[in-house]
Amino acid sequence: MASTLVSNRVFRASAPDAIEADLATLWRELAQKGAPVARAVMSNLVVFRDRIAPPGVDVEPVTSDLPDLPLEEVLARHPSRLIVLEHGHLDQMPDVAFAAGVGIAVFGPANARYGVEEIVARSACAEASLPSIVRRFVRGDLPTTIWWTEDLSQAPPLGTLVTMCRQLLYDSRQWRDVARGVRTLAPLVGDRHADLADLNWRRLAPLRRALDETRRARGVAVPMPDANVRIAHRPGDAALAWLLAGALMAEQKKPAGQMPDVDESAPDGTVLLMTIQRGSSETTVTLTGQRVVVEDGSGVSLAVSVPLEDVADAVAAELRMLSQDAALGAAIRALDRHLNAR
Repeated sequence: MASTLVSNRVFRASAPDAIEADLATLWRELAQKGAPVARAVMSNLVVFRDRIAPPGVDVEPVTSDLPDLPLEEVLARHPSRLIVLEHGHLDQMPDVAFAAGVGIAVFGPANARYGVEEIVARSACAEASLPSIVRRFVRGDLPTTIWWTEDLSQAPPLGTLVTMCRQLLYDSRQWRDVARGVRTLAPLVGDRHADLADLNWRRLAPLRRALDETRRARGVAVPMPDANVRIAHRPGDAALAWLLAGALMAEQKKPAGQMPDVDESAPDGTVLLMTIQRGSSETTVTLTGQRVVVEDGSGVSLAVSVPLEDVADAVAAELRMLSQDAALGAAIRALDRHLNAR
């Protein structure tokens, strides 16, 4: 279903050498329809999909009708030149012709409308050709984010594309193989080209904040370096549990063999349950969809609320941030040492 935030939208089929000319035509058409529309662009957002539709399928629905990718909701929150790149492997689909389309999505009330440009390119080509396609469409004076919508533990991001961008955005919740996902990202940690932004890592922020609050209240680290830690997760959240384990190990500078135990045994309604045992004392940290609760047996618990944030909110926040997340990088390095011992 198209975004209800869009007040108007125009789209037309195009060709590689006609993209900019067709966009200019769409802007003129909008200008002739009445109230002025300001062109809004704060960055380039390249959305990579390692899949391709059968020949003859229209490219227009890609930007507005994909339930798993709320692209126009993202554009409403952070106006960006949207470039959707659907890539098919040349050896698997040699007969698929290049297809392209351009559009302008208009947001806002009648007295303050703004438009955002959309470009869709569908191609079965060699991977070496992808950078030239992207370079043709991005605005060179703006930061570029590549949103890798695939499971990068199965479809690693292309190095030629990563070196072009300021930010690599992904969601580790998709990972079917955590170790392979970590192995893919480890060489990119600290890379001077791309800042890593993991939508799944954002979900740990309330839990990490609760640990910081508990640490300040007690005056000691939680968990302490000599404590035994077990992290139970619900089905589908193994990557989140391992990210937490990596973050704890990185903070405490533990060697690779001293990783917390991780298993899929969280109670119903619980995302993560971390149990910390030190001697006869036990502390539990429970993450649900609504809050984080820290209980240490004293009868006084600490609770931190979990903010309501959908995918569009999370993506827009990362697009605005554009900075290297040192804690995420440290967690990935710690996980790589543990899960991919060489």
